[in-house]
Amino acid sequence: MTQADVAARVHSTRSTVAGVECGSQVADRVFWQRCDEALRAGGELLAGYDEYRRFKQRHDEEKAEAGQRARWGEVAQVQAPASGGSSTGADHESRARARVASPGVGHAPAGVDPVLALHWIEMLRLLAVSHNMFGPRQIYEIVCRESSVIRRYRHDATADAEPGFLAVEARWAEFGSWAADNLGNATAATHWLDRALGLAHKAEDKRMAAYVLMRQAQQAADRLDGDQAAALAATAESLVPLTDRDRALCLIRQAQGHALQGDQTRSLAAINAAHRLVDRAAEVGEDDPDTIGRHCTLAYLRAYEGYCLLRLGLVGPAARTLKEVLEGWPADYRQDEALTRAWLALAYAAAGRLTEASAEGSHALTLTATTNSARAMRPLHQLHVRLAGQTASDEAVKFNSAFSLVASTVRL
Repeated sequence: MTQADVAARVHSTRSTVAGVECGSQVADRVFWQRCDEALRAGGELLAGYDEYRRFKQRHDEEKAEAGQRARWGEVAQVQAPASGGSSTGADHESRARARVASPGVGHAPAGVDPVLALHWIEMLRLLAVSHNMFGPRQIYEIVCRESSVIRRYRHDATADAEPGFLAVEARWAEFGSWAADNLGNATAATHWLDRALGLAHKAEDKRMAAYVLMRQAQQAADRLDGDQAAALAATAESLVPLTDRDRALCLIRQAQGHALQGDQTRSLAAINAAHRLVDRAAEVGEDDPDTIGRHCTLAYLRAYEGYCLLRLGLVGPAARTLKEVLEGWPADYRQDEALTRAWLALAYAAAGRLTEASAEGSHALTLTATTNSARAMRPLHQLHVRLAGQTASDEAVKFNSAFSLVASTVRL
């Protein structure tokens, strides 16, 4: 289905559909209501638009407040926890925040307030929540704009303040790569990660450098390059001592690489090692403030365990694992839910359970239409190819028809 076909269904123009598709135009609520009805999304597209408007209003208010602080030269006083004290929910990110806030406090030139680094850390956290729920379309534009602002402030900062801004800019660049990955823009995603790695090295932030290498391993796995995925992940794990969740992410990427190589023993060994680390992190309770990959929960790990089993040709265990993890999937991670459901649909298809594959694929497709995730569209495209010609199955016909519509607006 073309952009013109979609425009006709929602009573809009082809240029508007094209603008919304590439993220250069923000459509109004009526547009999203019509898209919701055309895609039979059950209100999820409309809810996503409403959430975006609430988020944008909050973002604009925080940006204005930060601008006021910068103009008046207000400097936040960041106090480190007392020696030997335990972390609490209030200081969940205190060590990371202190790292970017303390250099140069009281010594920044006029117009460069170190407290802005804290503002950008908090903004990044909010963007990540919105991205997980509703996808990258509008988020990516914000990341590009704010990264330019951070870079300008870094260039104007004193030598003492610069490392803090470098660390923040590296986090934003990595997040930019994640948004670009989910938009299906591999060139931009690679650029952002290369930039993040360079910034992390300049900031002498080895944990961030290791995290970026892990993300490069993930990109390699998405390209089905098992050799590079395994090698990059192993380098990331050995670069510097990591927190349990961050190290588990490196092991998950190694497991993906080995699965793509067809090495069942090493893939499952890496998954089992990751389980031990995630279990230990859960037993401790609150994450180490140095942890970057807090999203590496048991659900996330088990989803990738199912993926590895599927890649290894163990379709029965893969389907059981993916089905079990989806039964208790956290509501805040809808992009990953769409991807996990797409893998489950492929597992069903590989087992010859085509009706279940079609139904699960349709569920994943609804989530993908809401989150605009190119990463989820790729396995759904594989499912679409598998189900082509299955005219005897109403569920397969329904999925293939819906896929053609969504594929016209979500980049593969």
